[in-house]
Amino acid sequence: MSAWFAQAPALLVALAVLVLPGLPVGLCLRGVGAVVRLGVSIAVSLGVVAAASVVAPVIGLPWGPLPVVLVAAVVSAIGIGLRVAGRGAGDDRARTDPQPWIWISLAAAFLGWLVILALGMRDPGNPSQLYDGLFHLNAVEFIASTGDASPLHMTMATPSQETSFYPTLWHALVSLIVPVSGGVVTATNTTTMAVVALVWPVALATLTAVVFPQRPQAARWAPVLGFGFSIFPLGFLNWGVLYPNLLGTLLVPILIASVLLAFAADLGWGRRTLRILVALAATAATALAHPSALLGAIALLVPFLLSRAWRTAARGRRGRRIAVGAGVVLGLVALIVVWIEANVTTHEWLPTQTVAQSLGEVAFLSPVDRSTGFLLGPLAAIGIWRVVKDRRWWILGGYAVSIALYVIAAWLPVLAVRSFFVGVWYDDTTRVAALLAMWGLPLAALGAAWVWDALEALGRSGRRRLLIGIVVVIAVAAATHMLALRNDLRFMRDVSFRFDDASQGLSPDEAALFERIDDEIPEDAVVVGDPLTGAGLLFAYTGQDVVFPHVTGNYGADAAVLARQLADGTPAVCEAAERLGVTHAVDFGETVLFQNHYTTYDGLHDLDRSPILTEVDRVGDATLYEITGCD
Repeated sequence: MSAWFAQAPALLVALAVLVLPGLPVGLCLRGVGAVVRLGVSIAVSLGVVAAASVVAPVIGLPWGPLPVVLVAAVVSAIGIGLRVAGRGAGDDRARTDPQPWIWISLAAAFLGWLVILALGMRDPGNPSQLYDGLFHLNAVEFIASTGDASPLHMTMATPSQETSFYPTLWHALVSLIVPVSGGVVTATNTTTMAVVALVWPVALATLTAVVFPQRPQAARWAPVLGFGFSIFPLGFLNWGVLYPNLLGTLLVPILIASVLLAFAADLGWGRRTLRILVALAATAATALAHPSALLGAIALLVPFLLSRAWRTAARGRRGRRIAVGAGVVLGLVALIVVWIEANVTTHEWLPTQTVAQSLGEVAFLSPVDRSTGFLLGPLAAIGIWRVVKDRRWWILGGYAVSIALYVIAAWLPVLAVRSFFVGVWYDDTTRVAALLAMWGLPLAALGAAWVWDALEALGRSGRRRLLIGIVVVIAVAAATHMLALRNDLRFMRDVSFRFDDASQGLSPDEAALFERIDDEIPEDAVVVGDPLTGAGLLFAYTGQDVVFPHVTGNYGADAAVLARQLADGTPAVCEAAERLGVTHAVDFGETVLFQNHYTTYDGLHDLDRSPILTEVDRVGDATLYEITGCD
């Protein structure tokens, strides 16, 4: 654990970046509690980082803290100006949080996630050993090397292009932590801790507080109930690894809450404008974290927006009804068009469940074949009952959207229809399942508040035996969620972040070779190796140029020749290496982290038989070669 304590300064910096840039705007909000202000501060902070990443290359600034500070200053000035302009308009009384329990709950959730992630990753220097980890770690180094974090300039895997869009908010955020953390891997793991431990509990508390203001006690339960939902966020660290999706999905509850705040009644123009700008900042942050998260948030908001449109039309005259109706039609058409255009269907992940199984998993909030827990589902059912009694149908509509998307992803056998609905998430049930938490956990928190009130009533009535019996049942039901948590931790330790000789990607011997390479090859050297063996991580670890920083990409015909023929040492290989400037190669053996693309890089294995390569260094089975036979 000493290695984690050494990352404390980096963790504090990550937390500061998540809160401080947007804090002035959060403090300018009126009529909301402190937890909501914190949630807004986080969303605006990430919106500031996203905006700064786009603006910095336009105004000629390299990526770093300065662009963030400049954009934050502008955003803060606007927020303060609107706060002053809206002074005295409407009710200025702030809603109070259920003190001190909400802060105790948030602190417990924060510390709990820190411990869980530290146990799962074991050491801050352990890299993700999953397929997408290769790209995401190298993308952080790409930003650090180029000084450009713009989502329009992520050309790492398409080096022949000047412009290529990829949502880079995650990578921009991590790159700000690298100088403090000491490396890309440690910065990535520390940032993962910060966003999960801070953003997720605060996001759940924020949405719950905004949606159920009449039951403020519900917000104190939401952060701790998040531990019971296995597929997110831990599932995203064991599948992919889905760092950008993780960040975007963490923001969805805050984005939904910010939209609800913008539609609140009895607001002056200054206060409403500020809330609209907050919602836009949250939208930008979610979109540049990952566009699929934004589309998911919009889908979950559709019932609320339709409900508001209906109420607005019902109170107006014929002209207003026509205008509202036209707006609804145009909005739905626009959403469908964007939904179709954003479709990235691959048919790589197919439905695996029956409709009964998928609905059963929804009922217990234990999706994607996770071990079933017996507390969240009943609590959510109680929350649904309370919402039905209050006739707040749009909340159930939002939850129904997430349920429908999940059932379609997990079960629907008609692939064309399935892909129309969930192709935005690559037809991936895991990514879709996370949306169940957005409304499911706030509803469970509402149910928990009702149960707590009922237990207090039993205590006051003196029925202690019944009270103790119910508490025991609740404790046992809560304990059932520990099995899924244990399974996630075990997978993290044994696969996702395993870092020993049995790792499925990078091994300690290979990382040790990285440490020695700087002294053995020139700075302008270009190295080729099979990225599936972890060789591509040479870029993330050292900044040394590699031909293949990711498994897929558009690297050109010469790179393809090297990938298939380097071991043969043909004249075509020498010509391709000369054009690309390749001087060295690494061979990390036969262990690969993803089998499907193995033949793509057949020529980068068994390099000891190549007539044009000379061994330079070796650590265990990890070998560095120099191209010497092409003269």
